[in-house]
Formats: sequence, structure tokens, C-alpha cells
Amino acid sequence: MEISIEKADIKHKSELLQLYRKVAGISDGIIRNEDEINEEYISDFLTNSIENGLILVGTLEEKIVGEIHAYTPDLFAFQHILTDLTILVDPINQGQGIGRKLFEKFLKVVTSEFVHIKRIELYTREHNERNVKFYESLGFINEGRQKDKIFISEVAFETPLHMAWFNPNYTMKKH
Repeated sequence: MEISIEKADIKHKSELLQLYRKVAGISDGIIRNEDEINEEYISDFLTNSIENGLILVGTLEEKIVGEIHAYTPDLFAFQHILTDLTILVDPINQGQGIGRKLFEKFLKVVTSEFVHIKRIELYTREHNERNVKFYESLGFINEGRQKDKIFISEVAFETPLHMAWFNPNYTMKKH
């Protein structure tokens, strides 16, 4: 079965909430824990990404199995950036190339329709070498580590890497 990828819409909110809760429940799924996944969180990134960025969903048999989004912060100085990139795939569909297809489509849309965007930013956990290699294979570069930025417990922290991708078709906006 071939995955269908389309821009997300507000109508996808409840299905995205279910997917995010599912992925938050697995180790190294996403940075948020299950208690932090609520309707407000989903509404916030969905609205921000629709209005000031890009959000795509991947569906199999009319069910959302993956999602990717990023948006431009509401600051003049960051108008050339899509940040807080998040991608997730339903745990039962991981390892099938869905994440790569979502990412490739996302970068293709940015390259062709978002020429005012110069860079895309994301964080990934340093210990997750599989993800680091995946992002590098898509053209992201490691811009450095942020030691102990992620709180796990009073005695455990994780170090994320800040990674960025640069749009080869970037053209400065005229104001």
C-alpha cells in the first residue's frame, strides 16, 4: 500500500492527538511525555504550521500514520526560518520508509514553494545515532550539542543536537 501525503488541515486535529499520544508513549518517540499531549498542544502547532509554516500528514488506508511540521516564529529576525520541526510515525508503521517519504516531500515543498525560507531547524537526541544519521542523509548538518538540556529525572539528563538544513533555492523576500 502506497502512502498518501497531503497538507494537514484543522479537521485532522483529533486524529493527530491520538497519534501523538501513541508516539509519546514509546521510548525516544518524541520529547513530550503523554501527559503533555493535549488538545491545546495539537491546536497550537497545527494552527501555527498552517498559518506560518508547513504541516504534512501521511495516510495509509485513510488513517494518519505520520506527520511532519515546522513553522516560522513570530519575530521579524526569524522570518527566514522554519523551526521546531517535529516528525513522527505510528510505532506500528515505523521502519517502512514513511518518515523518509514525509521528510522528502516536506523538503521538496519548501524548496519549491517556500523560497523565502533559508533554514529548517530541529533537535534530536545525541544518543539516537539512527536519527542523527537519518537527518544527515537528508542534508541536515549538526550545528552542535546542548549538554544536559533535556531533563529526564533529578539524576538523568540527555543532550540534544541542534541540526539545520539550508534551502538551495532561498531567495530573499522583498519588503
